[in-house]
Amino acid sequence: MTVEEKIDDPKWKIREQCAKCVRGPNLIKTVVVVVCIGVVLQQITSCIHKLIDIPITTYTHFDFNKTLTYPSVTFCREPPYKFDKLQKSYCFQEYGLYAHPRYTSTWRNFDFENIDLDEMWDNITFNEKDMFVQYGLNGYRDNVELTPTIGFSQGRCYTMNPKILSTQATKALGYSVTLQHTAQDITTTTSIQPPGYHVYIHYVREPFTEVTVYNGGMVDSLYVNVGETLSVKLKVDQYKMISSADDPCFTMTNYSANECTTKFVWDQVIKDVGCSGPWMKSFVPRCNNFTQMTRLISGYLNTFESHNCSSCPRICNSFLYNGFVTDRQKFYFWDSASKTWSVNDGDPELQTNLYIYFNSMMVSVYEERYNYDWNLFVSDLGGSIGFLLGLSVIGLMQIFGKAWRNFIQPFISCKKKGSLDSISSNTTADVKTIRQEYIEKWNEKNLAIQQI
Repeated sequence: MTVEEKIDDPKWKIREQCAKCVRGPNLIKTVVVVVCIGVVLQQITSCIHKLIDIPITTYTHFDFNKTLTYPSVTFCREPPYKFDKLQKSYCFQEYGLYAHPRYTSTWRNFDFENIDLDEMWDNITFNEKDMFVQYGLNGYRDNVELTPTIGFSQGRCYTMNPKILSTQATKALGYSVTLQHTAQDITTTTSIQPPGYHVYIHYVREPFTEVTVYNGGMVDSLYVNVGETLSVKLKVDQYKMISSADDPCFTMTNYSANECTTKFVWDQVIKDVGCSGPWMKSFVPRCNNFTQMTRLISGYLNTFESHNCSSCPRICNSFLYNGFVTDRQKFYFWDSASKTWSVNDGDPELQTNLYIYFNSMMVSVYEERYNYDWNLFVSDLGGSIGFLLGLSVIGLMQIFGKAWRNFIQPFISCKKKGSLDSISSNTTADVKTIRQEYIEKWNEKNLAIQQI
């Protein structure tokens, strides 16, 4: 009697399980689960993309500092050039430039062979004594470093850089500056604007430049007419950027976007013309004839405000100082001795006074931060799987266990059973062969004995 053992086909068992999922009410459950699994996969893909390209968010907060760094303040005179040096004369005046050098026609009769351009530029622009009566920070001139900057459109400008940190925010401890003009400046000015001063407030790491800086700059400006007294309140914003491929920035301490852009404009104009001007820092020789100077001036004026420089990113950690005029007086001042308003006359009428100060130690900080990491990825992954599929780590372990028992283990058992059956059949055949050979040899031996 033979007993046959029936073994289920694993493939047939899987097909049976799948068929149960689409029968009757199980169909709705299956559809819901499939949709949830699709949503979970989409969210996991989105989370992986966030890990690859991490999003950046800007956070705003306010810091109350114990110390504050005052900004650099640059003063550019208007008119920017000395009229008595520009005007043509055979006695005292020297250069025969009867107007602002930007007008190329004034260079037609200029003696390029006998006049040194750098020396001329030093003579026709105003120096420190021509511009300042007094200046200081926290009541002392030694707290300020005064540096000149040569330009073309605005001549020679002077920048005040702070040497100390401020521990208090009061008007008395801020910048105090007295600037001056002469009567001749009023009567002989060739500028479009009335006589006065351009005032630029900027970060100390970004030196002043008359070249337009698109991606940085960090400068605020105002204009002061002759004889005015201005009180300017400062507010500072700090920007902390993260460098990215779309919007790069530099962290180097000796880098300046203003200097980089200025050099870009200079190099581009010099390359097109083949010579340089006295306001440019370059090893290329100065222009030495009317044609070259005309091309240089035209090229510079067409470029310094409308260039296409994109190779000078801003600095990652910078400050923007904003100036707010709180008081503006002209032609009269408050006489503290007599406690009355008095009218300016004589030299004081041609002087300009500025008071630039902080009235608060608060700094507004705009900081960029990465808005995604592995912790948020695990949180999003667990939230999606838990909410849409109702799964946890323990639940996933149970699912893996059932999948092993119902699908993987039957395949392995089936393969092992087939292998054992093959070995058993081969062994039986070998035993039968050996037994048959033994019987044949035994019969042959008996037959030989009987014959004897």
